[in-house]
Amino acid sequence: MKVLVIGGATIDVITSIDPENIECITMSNATNSYLMMEQGKKVEASRIDTQIGGGATNASVAMSRMGADVSCVLKLGDDIDAERVLSRLQDEGVLTDFVTKHPTEQTGKSVIVSSHDRNSGVFVNRGANTKLRLEDLNDKMFEGVDLVYISPLSSQSADIFPEIVKLAKNAGAFVACNLGIRQIRLRKERVQEALKSVDLVAINEAEAAALAEGYVSVLQAKEATDNSLPELLRDGLGPVDARTSLSGLAVRVHKTGCQYLVVTNGAEGAYICEGADIHFCPSFPSEVKTTIGAGDAYNTTVAYSLALGLSIENAMQNASVNAASIASCIDTQSGLLSTAELEKRLSKAKNFKVLSFPNVEEELT
Repeated sequence: MKVLVIGGATIDVITSIDPENIECITMSNATNSYLMMEQGKKVEASRIDTQIGGGATNASVAMSRMGADVSCVLKLGDDIDAERVLSRLQDEGVLTDFVTKHPTEQTGKSVIVSSHDRNSGVFVNRGANTKLRLEDLNDKMFEGVDLVYISPLSSQSADIFPEIVKLAKNAGAFVACNLGIRQIRLRKERVQEALKSVDLVAINEAEAAALAEGYVSVLQAKEATDNSLPELLRDGLGPVDARTSLSGLAVRVHKTGCQYLVVTNGAEGAYICEGADIHFCPSFPSEVKTTIGAGDAYNTTVAYSLALGLSIENAMQNASVNAASIASCIDTQSGLLSTAELEKRLSKAKNFKVLSFPNVEEELT
């Protein structure tokens, strides 16, 4: 399969801190948690690693390891970090002919602080990732491509998202996108319009709530809940005082013409909404070292699997295994698995099944 990946790259500085060396505070009346350090004090880190990351590079490496012929469209800085990114991609067999450099912006960087429940805090400078422009793309890039995967686009780069989708669709590719929350909130109308030409959209629970806001009616309070349902089908999306319906969002997205809505929900697992059915797959067991990159692994694997023609069950199982493998590593790429290794791990799994539920929203009838 020939794949084109479009998006961003970063140099990730990953700082692992033992829980006793940094304070974690969770608000009693909210879902927010905070990592806190004393001003002016040095904090001992158990290790500090520098790795290659970013949505598009993670996706490119993931699909290359699964056997795809991958090309990547990135905007990097004109610096030594750009050479590190290019070297990693080339070592992984990813074609970098479509990567360009910005003369003044630096290659994107992030500092990741991992501690306590490993739901890391991240400082990010997006740098050249914000400078992808329409002139960086051309029809030739899309020729013969089976799958176009668009990772989250940063700041001004998100302005060309609809045009990227049109180029991909006109080329006859399966079009998958992973939207960022700022992309959704700041450009919602353009995103909704572009979804008409997208085959698969992948987002997490917070991004799904942002997409549903003003787009799906707020759920009425329920006197009782069905505890047999997975969390997002039972409780909905977003804050407790303004929850919206996953089923309703699935209907709206499907009506645009988009076939698959993928919603990941952290440790619980992930959902795929397809027309009148919603499928849920629990997380594959793993010893979590960090959650950074697990979403990229899941979304990339499920998009690649569905584009290959695999069943929803196989696609979700493959994606859960790959995401669990990444969660067990400190970085976002070393744990990415080949197709053979995915199949091997799945063959040893017991009672790891995908559950399916009818979408009962009235708008379907």
